[in-house]
Amino acid sequence: MDSDEKIKIFTEKLVAGTRTYFFDVKEAKDGAKYLVISESKHIGSRYEHNRVMVFEEHLQAFAEIFQKTVKVLGVKKNKLADTRKTCPMAYKRWTPNADQQLKALYQNGVPITELADYFQRRPNAIRSRLAKLGLLLSPVNKAKKR
Repeated sequence: MDSDEKIKIFTEKLVAGTRTYFFDVKEAKDGAKYLVISESKHIGSRYEHNRVMVFEEHLQAFAEIFQKTVKVLGVKKNKLADTRKTCPMAYKRWTPNADQQLKALYQNGVPITELADYFQRRPNAIRSRLAKLGLLLSPVNKAKKR
């Protein structure tokens, strides 16, 4: 290893749409550890890169402010897990059988709130599926009709 190279202790990658984030903990040749947060964004045929380095002596303050920021944004630790506590089928694929059941129940006048309970999904998910099945106008289509 070249004496100028940094030792990579830890790395995690997060792919988020057209962006990829890398969280790397490195150690400098003097033994100091630091965090490098890199963002790589695909723009056309090229990539744009941004990087933030947080040194060990500033990491505690950085983490505290980051936690405050996350709290202000209202980001939950695991939104899907929280949603699935009340709606176990949330964000799962609809089966052809479930689609048929939904159609039949809706056409028989079962209210959306009851359909949501029955299918263990949120009312908005029921409305969205009904719109996809052509049984209910989506909000976008309602606006176009006005």
